Amino acid sequence: MNPAFQVAQQTANNFAQSFKNTQENNVIEGILSQAMESGDPAVLQSSIGKILSGVSPERQGPAIQYLQNAYQNVEKRRLEAQGRGAAKEGGYTYGAPPQVAAAQVKESAKAKRLSQYGIGGDQQNAGQIPQATQQTGQQDVSGAPQQPAQVLTQPEGKTQSAFRKLSDDQLILASGAPDREVSEPARLELNRRNEEKALKQKTEDRKIKFGQDIGKKVLEKADAIAETLPIKQSALNLMNDAIVGKNLEFFSLDNLAEITGIEGFRSKEGAIFKTAGKEYFLGSISRAGARPNQWIEQQISDMMTKVGRSTEANLSVSRAMQNELDLQKEQVRLTEEIADEIDSQDGNYRKIGSMVNERLSKFSEDKQKELFNDLRAIDAVAKNKPVVFQKVLSGTPLSDYVIEGLLINNNNDPVKSMQAAENLGYKVE
Repeated sequence: MNPAFQVAQQTANNFAQSFKNTQENNVIEGILSQAMESGDPAVLQSSIGKILSGVSPERQGPAIQYLQNAYQNVEKRRLEAQGRGAAKEGGYTYGAPPQVAAAQVKESAKAKRLSQYGIGGDQQNAGQIPQATQQTGQQDVSGAPQQPAQVLTQPEGKTQSAFRKLSDDQLILASGAPDREVSEPARLELNRRNEEKALKQKTEDRKIKFGQDIGKKVLEKADAIAETLPIKQSALNLMNDAIVGKNLEFFSLDNLAEITGIEGFRSKEGAIFKTAGKEYFLGSISRAGARPNQWIEQQISDMMTKVGRSTEANLSVSRAMQNELDLQKEQVRLTEEIADEIDSQDGNYRKIGSMVNERLSKFSEDKQKELFNDLRAIDAVAKNKPVVFQKVLSGTPLSDYVIEGLLINNNNDPVKSMQAAENLGYKVE
């Protein structure tokens, strides 16, 4: 046979035998792996028996040696797999030197702690750890050099945003954390919140102080008005009695006393009228200020009742003065009422003035209608002719002026007059 053909045939036989051996080896290792994974010694022993039963007697010696080697390889791979699983679970690189593995475990624990506060990298990978720690100059089992430690971090803005979502109690706990990435931002956020609260409280205190100053002025003004009300009311009642009880018009002796200065012409009612006018005038002056000028005094004097005016004119002026007194009484009452409301709430008197004015305006509108009807009634009596009245707030007390005016309107018929009063909204008793 040609030597070249012999060499080719031998090569082919050797390749076929090698391929067959490789297949057998893979089958053997597969059987051993399954048996070892079962963890049952009886299964492992049975698998070895099956392998040996398929081997010719002359090859059992080498087969047993091979089984030992295969068993060691399978066991080595199993232990390596367990080690890699433990490394992954523990957060270190399998096969890394002990000091490197310890550093990686420390970084892993730190990353998990940081992830609890929403920092430390991508939250989708929160709790995962870097695969390298620090430059050691050593190599792992693959021969690759160790890389420097990579600390999982976030931009400062995102870190602060994460801590702003925490409650105050959570921030207090976080400020005592062992990691500065947690404790420092937590302290900064706590300080920021405390400063913000302090500024807000300072602003609120300033508003309250400002409101209290305003409230003090409003209450002092109400007290000053309240002090004059009894005197002014008493003086006005005396004036009304004198106007009704005595003729004080232009051609009266009392007016002659005013013109000449001779008090002998003045009647008792005229003297009372003048004294009451002075009392009321002084109360009005005090309301205008401590030292009103002469022009203000003249204006107040012209608005008051005077000897020499007609009875109708004096009654109209006194009725207008009574309306002013009623408004002042209501102002004092409302001021005290609103002050009590503020005391029971936040104690901020900043809006007390506007609140008093708001409530007083409705009262003033109702009193204005009463004043209009009374002045029309005074005019009706003086001229003895009917007049038109306005509707008033339901339940308004019926004044003497309106009674006389309604009697004139209804030809002195009391029944029709009372019905007309009810239709206008007055309370008829």
